[in-house]
Amino acid sequence: MSKKLYYLIISFIFLSVSISAQDWIYSHPIHFPAEDSNTVRPYYCTLDENSRLWVVSSKALDRNAHNAIYYADKGDTVLTKFIDFDLNGDSDTLSGNVGGIRGIASLNGSIYVSFTVPYPRYAPLTLSGMYRYDNADTNQVFKIVGSPSPTYGYGSFNHGIDISKDSVVYAGITFGTSVRLFNFSNTLAAQGLSAFGNWIPGDPSNPGANGFSNQMEPGGPQTNGIDLIRDVALIADGDYTSTETPFYTSRNSLSSDQITGGIAVWQGGKQDFAIDYTPARVIDFNDFLSFIDQIGYGIDIDANGYLWVAGTDSTRKWVKGFALDGINAIGVYDLPSQTSMDVPDENGAPFVAPVDVALNYNAGVAYVVDLYAEKVFVFNNTTVDVEDEKLSLSDFQLEQNYPNPFNPSTIIKFSLNKSDNVRLVVSDMLGREVATLIDEVRSAGNHAVTFNASDLASGVYLYSLVSGDQKITKKMLLMK
Repeated sequence: MSKKLYYLIISFIFLSVSISAQDWIYSHPIHFPAEDSNTVRPYYCTLDENSRLWVVSSKALDRNAHNAIYYADKGDTVLTKFIDFDLNGDSDTLSGNVGGIRGIASLNGSIYVSFTVPYPRYAPLTLSGMYRYDNADTNQVFKIVGSPSPTYGYGSFNHGIDISKDSVVYAGITFGTSVRLFNFSNTLAAQGLSAFGNWIPGDPSNPGANGFSNQMEPGGPQTNGIDLIRDVALIADGDYTSTETPFYTSRNSLSSDQITGGIAVWQGGKQDFAIDYTPARVIDFNDFLSFIDQIGYGIDIDANGYLWVAGTDSTRKWVKGFALDGINAIGVYDLPSQTSMDVPDENGAPFVAPVDVALNYNAGVAYVVDLYAEKVFVFNNTTVDVEDEKLSLSDFQLEQNYPNPFNPSTIIKFSLNKSDNVRLVVSDMLGREVATLIDEVRSAGNHAVTFNASDLASGVYLYSLVSGDQKITKKMLLMK
């Protein structure tokens, strides 16, 4: 089958089987404080569990910028400064720690920030560090950066981070043009996975031989710190103790003529045995994801399993949502952009260099950080109630499986409004049950289950969540 025909078939399947089309509209910009206009260079962002947006400014983009963190709550039109490392003496000095912020993530009310350490503080070494702000409080900070801190920092630059629900940070690293995992869980530390805050060896059973041997990103070795893994995206609530759960990275290229960058999907490993992660280049028919040399290309995965990508450079100026099928991606959604180089929309945001994107829990609101516009642009999904920022415990919900289509495994997420006996079953299109995934009492809250369909034939299947007199059914597609 030709590549073009394959994509046409997959496109039809997504449009006919997956969730209904979504309509996005540009809402408004969020500005940085006017007094910071000369020092802000916005970079990456994250959304916490309360839909508070966090954005970093970084010297990684401009040595005259300040390393700082800002936040905005729903309805805000101006970001609030959380901390400015230059003003508190923690940035860009021999006594400071923060040389250039490279990534930000959030989990359970805590904010994680990854950065390089100012050279030559530890000359001839080059280090990275990480801060964690518990309860989003600048007075409750845990530092991994160097003596007299718990460790001496990380011996390779970290770029772009995301965090699993088990408090394991995934980071792109310069060394080996690869990824490295860091343990921020006391429970996992007690189990001997690694010391709290330290990196996790690729094979903890043989750390001396395999500590640095995570596989290389598909574009090959980086050149002089130019073409690196820039961002990382994990599936929210994904089970990263399972080898079936993938994560994604973005990378820029060495130049516009030497394409080393793009999106990679990493599969087969898990957070306590990362050496088995195997990366593969994600391919899209239109070559939207063949990135060139600009820094950024931030990524996020929404609650429906779509990969959102910020097309930073001047040949793109867009933010697109991609449906995924293994290593194949299809552009499905565009956030309205006045300056998009393929689908400009006069009612869209005036993008200059969209560097990162983040979506709230129910994929009803999207935030785009623009490096050169020095703003955050806000978009609303008109098919989702934007008042419903997050599933609460009063909800009985079944989400679309991810990935979809899938082969042979997929993740099904659901939430319960109370502790109760629950059944999660899979049926064929004739109504015959082919698998029972859950039939037991589950607590109130959010849950995720992995379904392995290796024994089933390709086709459309139904999956149903049943609890008492409540029942929700959705479709999914197995494609082998």
